[in-house]
Amino acid sequence: MIDFLLPSLGADMDRAKLVLWLVAPGDEVHKGQIIAEVETDKATLEVECWNEGVIDELVLAPGPERLPVGTLLARIRPLNGAVVTPAKPEPEPARPEVRPAVPPAPEHREPAPPIRHLAHQLGVDLARVTATGEDGLITREDVQRAAADMAPAGAASAARPRAGAPAGREKRVSPRARALADGLGVDLGSVVGTGPDGLVVARDVEVAAEAGPPVSEAPSAIPAPGVEEPEDKHEAMRRAIARSMSRSKREIPHYYLATHVDLFRAMTWLDERNEDRPITGRVLPAVLLLKATALALRETPDLNGHYLDDRFQPSGAIHLGVAVSLREGGLVAPAIHDADQLDLDEMMAQLRDLVNRARSWRLRSSEMSDPTITVTNLGDRGVETAFPVIIPPQVAIVGFGKVVDMAVVVDGQAVVHPVVHATLAGDHRVTDGHRGGLFLDALDRLLQEPDSL
Repeated sequence: MIDFLLPSLGADMDRAKLVLWLVAPGDEVHKGQIIAEVETDKATLEVECWNEGVIDELVLAPGPERLPVGTLLARIRPLNGAVVTPAKPEPEPARPEVRPAVPPAPEHREPAPPIRHLAHQLGVDLARVTATGEDGLITREDVQRAAADMAPAGAASAARPRAGAPAGREKRVSPRARALADGLGVDLGSVVGTGPDGLVVARDVEVAAEAGPPVSEAPSAIPAPGVEEPEDKHEAMRRAIARSMSRSKREIPHYYLATHVDLFRAMTWLDERNEDRPITGRVLPAVLLLKATALALRETPDLNGHYLDDRFQPSGAIHLGVAVSLREGGLVAPAIHDADQLDLDEMMAQLRDLVNRARSWRLRSSEMSDPTITVTNLGDRGVETAFPVIIPPQVAIVGFGKVVDMAVVVDGQAVVHPVVHATLAGDHRVTDGHRGGLFLDALDRLLQEPDSL
C-alpha cells in the first residue's frame, strides 16, 4: 500500500487545508494526475499524484483544519504487477485526529471523471445528486439539474441581487464560483453566467478576472452574530512571504552582482520574427530573457538547485520559478519546468498559461515545489534595477528591470540602444562572485546571439 501524504509545496509552507477530493475509492490514478485541492497561505493548489494505482481509502475528508505537511491523506493500492516507487521524500506523517472521509453514495455508481469535474466546477455535492443513467450512473444532465436546483430564486445564501436587474430577480452563483470571485475581487454583478439557466460557474469568474482589473469592492457587510469572518488572504500571504524572506536573510549569506545587457540584436531579431505573426502568436521580450537564463544555467549549474541538509544539492533539470504579481496583492513564483528544453513558442505558451492560472488560484503542487532558481522581472513596473532576495532552499535568483534606451559604444561610436539591467543574488555557501560573473557573462553572450535561443 502507498501512503499519499500532504506534500510540501514550498519552503515557507508547513500547513494547508484539504479543500476537495477529485477522486473516490476505487478510482485508478496515474502519475501526474490531479487528485485533490489544498489551500495554503498563498494559493489554492491542485495536488498531483506521483504513483500509479487505485485509490484504496480517503483517510481524511475536506475540512477547515490546517493540516501539517506529511499528514496521511489517502492510501493507494498498486496496480497488479506494478512496482511501487517511493513518492517524493516527505517528512514523517503527522498524527492529527482522523476525520473519516465521506463515503460515496451507495444508491448510485461512481460517475466518470468528466462528470466529477463538472460537479466540482458547479459546486455540486455528488452524494446528493439523483442518478437517472443506466445502472444508477450519474449523467451530465443530472449534475446540471442539481446545480440549477441548488440556488433557488430568493435564497439569500445562494444568490445575490444582479446589478441593474429588475427588482425580485437575482443572480444564481455556484458556491465554487462565489469563493473564486471573493478571492479574485470580481464583482459577480458584472459576470455573465454560462451554466444551466444562467448559473455563474467558476470559469465565468475566471474569464471576468482575465478581462481586466477587478472592480473596487463595496464596504464589507457586518458579519452575522456567531459567524466567523473569513481569513484575509492578502494578510496571510504577506505573512507567508515575510517568513520566507526573513529566513532567507537570516540563513543565506547573499552576494549581489549587476550588469546591463545591450538588447539591440535581440530586439531587432525578435521584431523581425514577430512581424508576420498575429498578436496572439508573438513572443514577448521577457521570454528571450527567460530562455537565455535557462541556457546560461547549463554553463553554471552550481547556481541551479537547492541547499538542504547543510549541503548543496544540484538539480539535473532547470525549472525556472517565475515571480507573478497577483491582482489582489502579493506574489507567487511557480515553475516553468525544463525551461532549457523549450523553444521560444513553447516558453511563451507556458508563461501565458502559468500567469493566467496563478491569478486564478489554479496552480499545481509541482509548480510551487519544483523551482530550482527564480527569475523576477519588474520592467512592467517601471523599475530599472531589481535586487531580489533568494527564495530558500534555492541558491540564486535573477532580476531584470525595464528595457531602457541608453548610449553605448559600438565600434568606437556612441549609439543609442535598448538595454536591460540584469542582476544576480547568489548564496555564498555555494558560489561566489566569480561564478556569478560567469553566469551574467553567459547571459549577455546568449542575448547577443538570439538565433541560439
